[in-house]
Amino acid sequence: MGLKEPQLNELKQIFDGTHRPVILFDDDADGLASFLMIYKHIGEGKGMPVKNAPELGSELAQKVNDYSPDTVIIADIPIVSQEFINKVSSKIIWIDHHPIVERKGVEYYNPRVNDASDNRPTSYWIYKVLKENLWIAMTGIIGDWFLPEQEILDDFRTKYPDLLSPDITKPEVALHDSKIGELIQIISFNLKGKAYDVMKSVKVMTRVREPSEILEQKTAGGRFIYKKYFKLKEKYDALVKQIKVAPHDKLVVFHYDSPDYSFSAELSNELIYKHPDKVILVVWEYNGEYKCSLRSTKVKLPQLIEKALQNVNGYGGGHDHAAGACVKIADFDIFVENIRKQL
Repeated sequence: MGLKEPQLNELKQIFDGTHRPVILFDDDADGLASFLMIYKHIGEGKGMPVKNAPELGSELAQKVNDYSPDTVIIADIPIVSQEFINKVSSKIIWIDHHPIVERKGVEYYNPRVNDASDNRPTSYWIYKVLKENLWIAMTGIIGDWFLPEQEILDDFRTKYPDLLSPDITKPEVALHDSKIGELIQIISFNLKGKAYDVMKSVKVMTRVREPSEILEQKTAGGRFIYKKYFKLKEKYDALVKQIKVAPHDKLVVFHYDSPDYSFSAELSNELIYKHPDKVILVVWEYNGEYKCSLRSTKVKLPQLIEKALQNVNGYGGGHDHAAGACVKIADFDIFVENIRKQL
C-alpha cells in the first residue's frame, strides 16, 4: 500500500510551492538520490548530508535557521529529535521509510504508517511524486537493495539499456553485476571523506544530467566524480583482499582500519552477495566506538541486534536484512558473543 495517492499529491504541491528549501539527507545512495531529485525539481536550495550521526539534533537547527528556508525537507533519515524540530523556525517535511517515529510539529510521510512491512526506499517515493530523473532514482532504489515494479524497470531499461540487463531480477545482483551497480558505487564513494569534500561532490552531482557523463567521463563534472571514486576504489579493493571467511562459521566478522573513510556498507554488501548463507558483521572504529554494518539474507537483523545489545553499551537497528549498530569498544566482544549465541 505505502504512501497513498493523496499523500503523493500533497508532496508534489509542497515541492512545487517551495522556493528556498534546506534539504537534509542521509549520506548514502538513497538519501543522495532523494536530495538530487528534489533539488533538480525545485532548482534552488541548500543540501546538507547528515554524516556519522544517529539522529538530527539541536546542533543542526541553528545552521538551518541561518539559511532562512521557506521549508525544511528531511529525506531518508531514520531519527529526528523533538528538540531539533522545536528549534527549527520553518515548516518541516519528513520523508522516510525506516521504522515509524512519533514526533510533533512535522509533516511526516512514511509508507510504514499505512503498511508496517512496506520499507520501499525514500528515493522510490520521491520518484513516484516527481516522475523525473529516473536514472538518479534508480541509483537510490537499487542502492537500497530494492527493485521497483516492472513498469519502472521497463522504462529504465528502454532509456538506459546498457545499465541494467533484463536477466537481472535481484537487487544484490544489480549492485554487483551491472553498470548501474558501478554507478551506485561511484556515487557512494563520493559521499566519503571530510564534509567539505563531500559537499563539493554533491554540488557537482547537481549539475550532472546523464549517467554517461560519469561512467564514460564525458564532462568535467563526470570526470571529477569518477576521479574521486577511482582513488578510493584502490583503498577499497585492498581491504577486500584482506577478508578471510571460515567455511563453517555462520558469522563473518571483518574489522578494518581506515582513518579517513568508512567502507562498511560497501564491504558488507559485497560479502553478503558472495556469502548469502552467512550473517555479515563489518566493523570500523570511530571516536572510541565500533560502528557496525550488518547484512543477512534470512535472519531478521533488528531483532538479532536488539538481543545482542542486552548488557551492552550501544544502540542499533535498521531494515530486516541490512542494519547497523554502534557499540563501545569495551563491550564489543560481548556483542559478538550475543550474536553467535542466537545463530
